[in-house]
This record gives sequence, structure tokens and C-alpha cells, in this order.
Amino acid sequence: MVLVTVGLPVYNAEPYLADAIQSVMNQSLKDWELLLIDDGSSDNSLSVAQSFTDPRIKIISDGKNRGGAARRNQINQLARGRYIALFDADDIMTPNRLLDQVSWLEQNTTVDMVGSYLYTITVRNTVYGIRGATSIPETIREAIHKNPIAQPTVMARREWFLANPYDEQIGRCHDFELWLRTIEHSKFAIIDKPLIFYREAGIPYLEKYTRGIATIQRLLKNYRQRKKLGLTYYLRARLRYFAKGLVYRVLAVLDAENWLLTLRNRQLDADELTRAQSLLARAIARNQPDPSAHL
Repeated sequence: MVLVTVGLPVYNAEPYLADAIQSVMNQSLKDWELLLIDDGSSDNSLSVAQSFTDPRIKIISDGKNRGGAARRNQINQLARGRYIALFDADDIMTPNRLLDQVSWLEQNTTVDMVGSYLYTITVRNTVYGIRGATSIPETIREAIHKNPIAQPTVMARREWFLANPYDEQIGRCHDFELWLRTIEHSKFAIIDKPLIFYREAGIPYLEKYTRGIATIQRLLKNYRQRKKLGLTYYLRARLRYFAKGLVYRVLAVLDAENWLLTLRNRQLDADELTRAQSLLARAIARNQPDPSAHL
């Protein structure tokens, strides 16, 4: 058994995948395996992955496009780690991400899953903000109103993921559905420190965002039918998400998506930006010592 399994589903992530994998290679904690599953990419993502020869990296490719939820369930079934760290193929880990979260979970044994703050970056690896909140919702209503758990920042105990698989029929927002479904019988937490560089500005999100809003509307309807939400709250939540989707579509037409994204983040001062940019450079540096020397 290894200490941490990093689960990485990949679909057409060629421009960013090498940096994502390198940031795992550069982790200060060395007891990990990387389970990388290609989800039927049509670009050169698989070739990029295969260019890394570290024996801790395990690549699976069956040529099929099954979706993120199915691939994450597959990873959780195959994982040998005591802990499973979620990750996205266009993001970057800070060098101490795995060490910080493992240490936290081992000191807080009643917590099932821990996330973190994140830095936001552009497609050119430029840091421009920070996002996070330590207040964790405890009810479905609170989570629907505001859920600060960002999927690629999450690490959880393997047995929790096995007991709580993703719903493979959901599509977009399968992580949000999982948090809603488990929040009343699980214990979540967030480390108030950015452990991920989350790629956001410069990536066109309109189609994904629109499909995500549609999924959330279906989830709201489902919880209303199950009498988990009162009528007034349900109608207000539907209206709020409808308005958010409408605003996003208008801004996308005006080519102002990036402006909206910056509003979601706290801006960093000059010193903070310098430190964050230096940390990112260290996270993806290719001239690191051979990690196998630490095994």
C-alpha cells in the first residue's frame, strides 16, 4: 500500500498536462502513486502522459469516453493509497500539497475529507488571485446556497470514496451532487492555505457552465420532491441559479468572462503575487532531482 493515490482523469488536456504531472513529481511527499486514466482523448494527451517514465505513474487508456464521474469511480476502485487526492489535468499542485493534507488528516482523524484554498491562474500560468473559505456548510440548504469545496483541492480517506461513489448519470457537477448527498453524514474541512493552482481565466467555460447550471436545477427539483427543501427556498434557489446562468451568458457574448471570474477571487498584492508566482515555477520545474532516489 502507498500513502496517497493521486487520481487524474484526462480528456483533451494536452496544453496543460505536462505541468500537472510534473507538479506531482515535484511533491515534497514522495510516497504516492499517480493513477492517470485517459478518457478517450482525441489530442496528444496520452503521448504527453507516456513521456513520463516514473514507475509510480500508472496510465490506463481504453479508448472510451465515459466521463469524469465514471473515471473517478474507476480510480477509487483501483487506488492502493490510504488517502486519495483529487486533481484535474489543467491544474497544478503546490509542492507541499500532499504533505500538508496528509498531515492534516492524520491529526484530525474524525474528518472524512479536506479541501483547501486555491490560487487562480491563467492559461499562461500567470497567478492573478486567491479563493477560499473555511466555513463548511452542514446542511443541504447551506451547501446549495454556497459550497466552498473545490474538487481538485480535495483529499479524502479511501474508504470514504468507496462508500460514497460518484453518480455516473449526473454529468457536469458530479462533485457538487456528491457533496450534497453526503454532507449530512460526513465531516468535511478546508485548510486555509492555497494548495492548488486552479486554471480559470482564458478558458472558455460557457458551454460547461450552462450544462452545470442545468444539472443544479435538476438537483434542486429532486431535493424538493424528496421534501429536503421548502417551497420558498426552492423557488429562490432556482431563480438565483437561473439569474447566474443568464448573467454568465450575457458576459460571454460580450467577451467579458474573465472579468466575472476575477470577481470571485481576492486580488493579491505585489509581494503575494511574487511569492505565488515563484511557488508555481518551483512546482513545475523540470530540473528536479530524480524522485526515485527518495524511495
